[in-house]
Amino acid sequence: MDCPRSNSSTCSSGATVNLTCSEPLRLVGGASRCAGTVELRLIGEWRRVEERYGDWYQEDTTALCRDLDCGSAVYGEEKSGFPQSRVWRVTSDCVKKSSVRECVSDSFSSSWGLEVKCSDLVLNRPIISVSVSDGASELQPQGVQVQLGSKFRVKCSVEPQYPGGSFRLLSPAAPPAQNCTLPAVNHSAHFLFSDAGPAHKGNYTCVYLLQVSDHNFSSQSHTLQLSVGESDSDLIIRAVVILLLMLLFTLPMYYYCKARARRGARERTSDDLELHRGRSM
Repeated sequence: MDCPRSNSSTCSSGATVNLTCSEPLRLVGGASRCAGTVELRLIGEWRRVEERYGDWYQEDTTALCRDLDCGSAVYGEEKSGFPQSRVWRVTSDCVKKSSVRECVSDSFSSSWGLEVKCSDLVLNRPIISVSVSDGASELQPQGVQVQLGSKFRVKCSVEPQYPGGSFRLLSPAAPPAQNCTLPAVNHSAHFLFSDAGPAHKGNYTCVYLLQVSDHNFSSQSHTLQLSVGESDSDLIIRAVVILLLMLLFTLPMYYYCKARARRGARERTSDDLELHRGRSM
């Protein structure tokens, strides 16, 4: 129901109301609805959009293509030479975080405007999962836990949409420059890890990469948190070792204290005997 504007027909009480939502943002003059000059409708009037300070970046184009449901950004830039007219001015910092319609600062007469082209291609979001070949794994509220020293596999997959592509795994196990990239086979890729340890703890993310018509597109999975814990047998062994160490430490102390107590008792008995003899004499 997030409709900035809508058209509705009047109706009698109890009848159904039909609403048609219209997005007050469009690209005009291009080869498709996902390419052209940016125009925004406010107060019932369509006007070109201009960046207030002339700072328009790829991230801004990405946000605008997202608002238009036009896939990934191909390019976007500010151009002059448009007919002098009033434009809606926006700020780049705002566009990165919010929708274009919420970032209008004022209206101004200008011959500048924004030219944008989007891919009109929306990739499915990849799916990330973890499985363990030896040992065991346990689902946690925010991810999965694998046993210390076990072998585990991270699977990146995506619903069939386009052939080919590749998967890149972002993980804490290696610096970003060394993160693995594997080709997509049957729309999936498997990343194998052995001897799980503290270095494998952290967040894992799959990135699906695809090239279409000399343009690169990507889609990112949600983040999976992986933790590494000890197995029950390891915990039992550790508890037994700790108990043995405590016994090894406490038993000598016990016998030492007991021996001192006996020696003290003998010394007190000897003193009592001598005192008794002295009184007798």
